Amino acid sequence: MRRLPLLLLVLLLGACAFNQFGPWRDESGQPLEGSQVLQYQGFEECGHEDVVFLSFFGRMYAQDDDGVLGQLTSEDGEVLTFAILDEVPYGVVARGLTLGDREIYFEDATLDEYLYIHRNDEGRTERWPRAEIDCDRRGSFEADSDTGVGSG
Repeated sequence: MRRLPLLLLVLLLGACAFNQFGPWRDESGQPLEGSQVLQYQGFEECGHEDVVFLSFFGRMYAQDDDGVLGQLTSEDGEVLTFAILDEVPYGVVARGLTLGDREIYFEDATLDEYLYIHRNDEGRTERWPRAEIDCDRRGSFEADSDTGVGSG
């Protein structure tokens, strides 16, 4: 019987591990559902455990400092890159979605290419490129054939 609480704790932690960074919250402080905004570490089986992904209302973005995912491109062939910026770019607007000191910003016109996360405590903005990666979790990944994003 002593092992039951430990087993329950392990199961609970395992169930929460997928949303390792969340939950993100809306402007009223309410947690967003994982189907809306979900941030997680990439899977080892796919070779991108050093990449952090953010699923944002059906779009996938990546913090890929080392280029593990290869060259990411937009639908029109523009190369998309992760970058750390000194300030939020002009026209990019705060959306009231937060996680601790971080807040999501975006511009409607460029949402198919970039999402921005401003880190208030560090005074910097991260530009996350769109990265629609298809990971079959059997050790490989490749670009989404519809968007041409990613590589393998």
